[in-house]
Amino acid sequence: MPQTADFVHPFAEVALSNITRQYPFASHHLARSLADIVPAAEKNPAFANSYDWHSSVHMHYLLASLLETEVAHGAGWRERAIEVLTAHLSEENMFAEAAFLRENPSWERPYGWAWAVELNRVLNASKVSELRALGANTQVLAYTVFDLASTWLPKVAAPVRHGVHSNTAFGLRRILLGAREADRHDVVDIIAGAARRFFAEDAAWNFVQERSGHDFLSPGLCEADLMAEVFTEDELASWLPGFLSELSPESPVLTPVKALDPTDGHQSHLYGLGLSVAASVMRLAPKLETIAEKSGHDELIAQDKGILSQVDSLMAPGLEASVSDEYVSSHWLATFAWEALRLTPANSTRYKMTRTPPPCSSCSIHPAQEPCITAREILCQCTRKVR
Repeated sequence: MPQTADFVHPFAEVALSNITRQYPFASHHLARSLADIVPAAEKNPAFANSYDWHSSVHMHYLLASLLETEVAHGAGWRERAIEVLTAHLSEENMFAEAAFLRENPSWERPYGWAWAVELNRVLNASKVSELRALGANTQVLAYTVFDLASTWLPKVAAPVRHGVHSNTAFGLRRILLGAREADRHDVVDIIAGAARRFFAEDAAWNFVQERSGHDFLSPGLCEADLMAEVFTEDELASWLPGFLSELSPESPVLTPVKALDPTDGHQSHLYGLGLSVAASVMRLAPKLETIAEKSGHDELIAQDKGILSQVDSLMAPGLEASVSDEYVSSHWLATFAWEALRLTPANSTRYKMTRTPPPCSSCSIHPAQEPCITAREILCQCTRKVR
């Protein structure tokens, strides 16, 4: 496995900085009258930060996930992280956020919905008592999403297959997993039924046509990810090899692409594409391997190894961009980076931040231990109190 511990401190600093930063902020709200033109925090008291609502939700999810690590136990930021999460995810705030979703049932659908469910899921499963208490608070948010999704899906004629927030498969997979853990079998059945209706007949996805210039998701791999959770083992063995038959190490979607203008928020999506594709590949590869072993198809084994060989190069640009001064990247990428890092196989190249930390900018003696993104300086443990 890569040394995920190397990323815990910088990612925590990024997450804390983001969820305590109000501006710039993209509200994406429909104003029905002048009365709706109010500061974002009046409508969304928990998640009016980190540039936009969905990024805020998953940055809270990221911070809660990082608090589960051993590295976080003695970290200087741990107490502050719990304090901020507790303030933001209060019962009052969660009722307000859930009410806003009910009043605006197509807003943040399905991407923001999915991250709301993920947030509740990680909090409920937490080993940290303070976070488990927040899981109870966020339950109303997750259950609101379950209800909205259950009402919405029967009315959907066809899925959205774009490689951005509106992608149907990406959102449904996460909501499905959350519904399973919450024992909401009614929601699981509705999502699984919709997924089969949308995708079960698909075959030989044309990966040559991926990617477009602002994708951060692979529509094909998102679909495969979802159906791997929906199909039975035998159904998946029949469907997956055919669906992925056009995917090879040379496919454009498995080739890192350089963002020519890192200040362009749409181009910055390409950093996330590498991370999300790498994560999908690492989830799907073991399933392909199992199918190959049972079927004896050598070409599947070769395909499996080939696509896995691209993971390191796919992740490298996004890992670098996830901790940077460029807010169009740093307000969201670390979540995707963390999820990919946790899936990295044991024999993968060990990832490190590409920039070597300088000496502590406060004492200039001790080696730096934790990047301080907010202060734009690197501090050693003895001077963390300077912040």
